[in-house]
Amino acid sequence: MPNQLSPSKRRQSLAEHEAVLSALAEIARREGTTAMALLRRAARQLVREKASAPDQSLRALVLAKAPRMPGRFKTPAQVARFKRAQREFDQVLLDLGLVSPAALQRRNSVAPASRPVRMIDFHSVHASAAVGR
Repeated sequence: MPNQLSPSKRRQSLAEHEAVLSALAEIARREGTTAMALLRRAARQLVREKASAPDQSLRALVLAKAPRMPGRFKTPAQVARFKRAQREFDQVLLDLGLVSPAALQRRNSVAPASRPVRMIDFHSVHASAAVGR
């Protein structure tokens, strides 16, 4: 029976997939890791290469997957889970080269960098602590 696929499509045989996967499994065994870890590494490398292109659509697509802060936290554990997810997401952005550390700082900062930090009643807080000794 002839192949019914159009000429523009390429059918890969199971034998080809099996050969690649068995080679990947052997590489993983030699390196003392898993095949999935090797696949993750390769996927991240591909994204890193493509992220260096001037096309911003990849960056926007990834940033849309950022953890969303709930309107209200009900428990401290919820806050901790959100903060952990945010840190992990930020690390992925840096690892993939999708944002610079300065851009990440601007994105996560409550106050803009151009605005000076002011501490109100700083002296009175420390004065009362010194008196209590």
